[in-house]
Amino acid sequence: MTSSSSSSENTRKLRLGLFVQPLGHHVSGWRLTENLGSPTDIDWLTWIARKAEAGKFDMFFIGDALATSVYRLPSTMARLEPLTLLSALAVQTRHIGLAATASTTFSDPFNLARSFSSLDHISRGRAAWNVVTSFSTDVGA
Repeated sequence: MTSSSSSSENTRKLRLGLFVQPLGHHVSGWRLTENLGSPTDIDWLTWIARKAEAGKFDMFFIGDALATSVYRLPSTMARLEPLTLLSALAVQTRHIGLAATASTTFSDPFNLARSFSSLDHISRGRAAWNVVTSFSTDVGA
């Protein structure tokens, strides 16, 4: 091993991303009495993003689906549209990456590019896109 390869190995970093479900990943999390926030409460979501940033996470990721009936879970019924949410979080954070899911099946390429470009400009280069295709017949109904 040369000194240059050993030097580059020492500078490698672990990258951490936070996959956010505002009410938690437990299907009944919304019912807990110690529930701290609402999935539509921007202050709660800002708190989560700032905590992740303070904890040195590299990315705040929020998923999306075009039909909530795909999951049929109360905890997924009320949520903010991801790009709007991430645009709001962009001005409340400084370093953490901001990623959202967007489907290529039912979204016009120009509008997707425009939306993510806007987020990228607002966040000063911190936008990321989780590219998916839709998988459920509920989406096309």
